[in-house]
Amino acid sequence: YLWLTDAARKNAVTVAMRHQVAALLDALVADPEVRCLVLNAEGDAFCAGIALSDLEFLADGGSMDPARRSVQVADFVGGFQDWVTAFERCPKPIIAAVHGACIGAGVDIITACDIRMCSKQTVFSVREARVGLCADVGTLQRLPKVVGCHSWVRDLAFTGRDFGAEEALQHGLVQEVLDDGTALNRRVEALAKQIAANSPVAVQATKASLIFSRDHGVMDGLEHVKLMNQVYLQAPDMLLAVQAAKAKKQAAFPNMPTISNF
Repeated sequence: YLWLTDAARKNAVTVAMRHQVAALLDALVADPEVRCLVLNAEGDAFCAGIALSDLEFLADGGSMDPARRSVQVADFVGGFQDWVTAFERCPKPIIAAVHGACIGAGVDIITACDIRMCSKQTVFSVREARVGLCADVGTLQRLPKVVGCHSWVRDLAFTGRDFGAEEALQHGLVQEVLDDGTALNRRVEALAKQIAANSPVAVQATKASLIFSRDHGVMDGLEHVKLMNQVYLQAPDMLLAVQAAKAKKQAAFPNMPTISNF
């Protein structure tokens, strides 16, 4: 599990939280025993958005000229973008278990995850327009590709309105709505175990192919997966799966090696 742990602030994203979560994500990616991650949050909210205290520097430019000021702002936004994108770049699948409020940056985070489920009490919002800014760390880029309905995305982004679990399910932001947090946690844990039982070579290659193909044409996607599989099909995993199926057993696949960069 990868947890957001600032329940007292409803898991509002601060620079400190970003550093903490990034370090934990690096450790989980590096651990060869971990094959699938579940992103969860402590308390009664998944994420209340960016901590507004982190934006106070915008009101205090001092004597800095606009050119240098813009570099400072770009550095802050770019760092936040890179942090969210790390969930997508993680080679291992990430399941987001969403409950309570999932506001602003919370939507940025979950759209960078691979699978999203929520409890029926969840409330979502692309809130940025209501607080005076254009969402700039991933929602406007990823949400249209996740749900496929640009009209609905514009509705959410222009109004900043709240919407519930059933509307999120209707448009494909989440794949399942569970009765409560207990049922949600039980479901995502079962799914994570099912994914982790498969070949990590196959699962990680599948994630890489899905992400590449989302942003490229069909022929480019086919070429990409061909280049991967000319290497990955030489792994023993397919033979192990066939042998296990003949023996009516669950295949045991070797772990991936430890990695330090992704």
